[in-house]
Amino acid sequence: MHIKKLIITACLLSMSLTGFSAAASVSILDHPTVAVPEFKNTGLISAEWENERDALNQAADIATDDLVNSGRFDVVERTQLKKILDEYALNNTGLVDQTTAVPIGHLTGAQYLLIGSINAVTARKSQTTIVGTGTLRYKVSADISVRMVDAETGRIVLAARGQGTEKNVLFKGPLHLIQIGTAEIDERQVSDAVRRAVDDAIDGPQGLIARMDGRVKVKHK
Repeated sequence: MHIKKLIITACLLSMSLTGFSAAASVSILDHPTVAVPEFKNTGLISAEWENERDALNQAADIATDDLVNSGRFDVVERTQLKKILDEYALNNTGLVDQTTAVPIGHLTGAQYLLIGSINAVTARKSQTTIVGTGTLRYKVSADISVRMVDAETGRIVLAARGQGTEKNVLFKGPLHLIQIGTAEIDERQVSDAVRRAVDDAIDGPQGLIARMDGRVKVKHK
């Protein structure tokens, strides 16, 4: 009889834990409210890239659009969020992280914060020359990481990384009399590389939404 009671208790406990686990997993799937502060730029940007800083600053706006367009989240309006962060001197200071997620969540009504980081934006130059003609290429690569942080606990519940590239090509004809395209790094190229990286981090095959849906295999060490 005692053993029977233990079995029943164990079954009830198992059912209870299963229900809790399911509830915990569903909580981030049921249109949670998310705030997206400015991404922290930790990549090394040379002085010649000063004109492209605006392109890098678009990362949070791109992430906001991706979350909204997914139809899976309610997102705090960026103007409202910026006003709150400016009021508390948190915007563009590098202070928006796990430790500040809880107060920001309370101030904005957000259940989660999407905290992003621009890890690197780099350019690579390559050139091919054959009998007076040649091709000059500039490839800009961006590396982005994002973390979904619970605004109640400050705990990271999801994390992902994304990469994006964009190429510019300049073709030079014989004696350089004909030139097609450009190999200069411009704001559009940087912006497109950042956009591709953010899209990959949010909605790519290894992105946040894929992880939410259990479509990414977790590697155990």
